[in-house]
Amino acid sequence: MALATHTVVHQEVCKLILPMALGNPALLHATLALAAIHRNSLTSIPQDDMNEGAQKLVSHLTTKSIRYLRQELHNPRSSPLSAKVATTRTLFLCEAISGSPCLRAWRAHFLGARALLSSHEISSDNFQGVGQDSSLPFLQRWYNITEALVAITAEGLSAGQIACGGPRSLIGEAEEASVSIDMYTGCAEDISQVFREIGAVAWERRRAVDDPGQHPRLSEQDFLREADLLERSVRRMIERDKTRTKVFNIPGARDLSVEESQEFLLCNEAYQHTALIHIHRRIRRLPPSAMAVQISVRRIIECVESIRPAATLSPLTLLTTPLFTAGCESIGAERERIAQLLTNMFALLRLPNMKRALQVLEAFWRASEASGVDWEDFSRELHVPYSKAQADENIGQRNWDFLPY
Repeated sequence: MALATHTVVHQEVCKLILPMALGNPALLHATLALAAIHRNSLTSIPQDDMNEGAQKLVSHLTTKSIRYLRQELHNPRSSPLSAKVATTRTLFLCEAISGSPCLRAWRAHFLGARALLSSHEISSDNFQGVGQDSSLPFLQRWYNITEALVAITAEGLSAGQIACGGPRSLIGEAEEASVSIDMYTGCAEDISQVFREIGAVAWERRRAVDDPGQHPRLSEQDFLREADLLERSVRRMIERDKTRTKVFNIPGARDLSVEESQEFLLCNEAYQHTALIHIHRRIRRLPPSAMAVQISVRRIIECVESIRPAATLSPLTLLTTPLFTAGCESIGAERERIAQLLTNMFALLRLPNMKRALQVLEAFWRASEASGVDWEDFSRELHVPYSKAQADENIGQRNWDFLPY
């Protein structure tokens, strides 16, 4: 399935997941469901949604996977922790990449993975030998980037987690020399921390707007200082990565070509500008038309346009999030460019989340043109009626928690 950025990443995932799935019914059924989603997308007309037969098959496989997983959770020693986390990861992917009409279902699996990994951290503090599972570092990498992307959704994580008070350094400043770009996530390892910080500050910012009488923890000046610190951190990363060539090296991996390395660097830069957009819009509260916002919108588009179109393993797989973020703040002709890029990416990679992201963007663009609503308000509480011709009934529900994965 075209969920990997490179053959090296594809091989790593297969070596870890497939042998585990053969010995674990929950993971096996989740993996088969994911394969069924992609097979249906590959064999159907691009304009069509998943047919009824495929929907029934995927529903049957995911239901069985969840049933087996529950049995394992009731009897923790029946399977290793890595198999349980791998199952929740795969069930999460089924929801996040399928273009599922159940737009909140992915969060339940994400929270399940969080609970499992949290229990592992607690156990590791109390028992020796628990942390020796060789599959867990890969699964932790998946969780880290996923948690970061969840943090910058409109709903975010369960609560803000920002540290207030005292001097703070730029993110990534201390270990800057050792930071590399992870081929699995397509971005430098320290951008995840930036996304989590942005999400926490944005959560506090939103709470201050929604309920200003509840003694907000941060003043307006505090928010602006946080924005300054985060922006300086990201711009430092951008400058650092302009001359870098190092990409995360998976053991046994061959060296990347100059062109392959450049594409990962472009993917990384797109994520850095995604962070800048969130800082400007959600913390500084700049309007979409602000020059700083539009510079990052255009740079994300340029980064994606500079990556070779390929109906195979490619960093394009990872660029739905930056393109969607740029799309939420784009104006005029940039919207057409983003729509065309998402259309082309779906035609090549046939990942349904790309088509779903465009459907959501088009619904939002219509609403913003009609009423001036911004993305955060639009996603939290829709108030604009939609016809079947404009968008399906699920785009019109309240607080639907879309994740452009």
